[in-house]
Amino acid sequence: MARETFRVLHVEDDEQVAASVRMLLAPLGYEVFGAADGNEAIARIVSDRLIPDVLIMDVRLPGEFDGIDVAQEVCRLLGHVVPTILLSGDLASAGTPWLPGAPLISLWKPVEPETLVSVVEAFCRLGRKIRSRANVGLGVLAE
Repeated sequence: MARETFRVLHVEDDEQVAASVRMLLAPLGYEVFGAADGNEAIARIVSDRLIPDVLIMDVRLPGEFDGIDVAQEVCRLLGHVVPTILLSGDLASAGTPWLPGAPLISLWKPVEPETLVSVVEAFCRLGRKIRSRANVGLGVLAE
């Protein structure tokens, strides 16, 4: 039986961290879409019509949006919550996103690869269930 392909949107401004996550997840069959900041992430959703199963967000990002802002905006644009993994080296100063009903976990950087893979797998499966129950595509983008 073929493994289901899940889509991950990873927003990270540190190219080494972004490359490491891609190198960890891509060989396991995940489609990893990257963005270096909030504007690029939103563009991937709007222009590329990307519907991720899970978000992996660096909390501190360059520009006007932090990872929490981006997660909230992605969910708003899609019209449904997306399970979100927050990664940060400084979780003590990170706020909590207002994502009612969204599975959410905060992990310290550096995260153990096995931990990240386990959480991504579980959250991707949850993301698919949420989307199928919502029976939605691109939320406000479809209007």
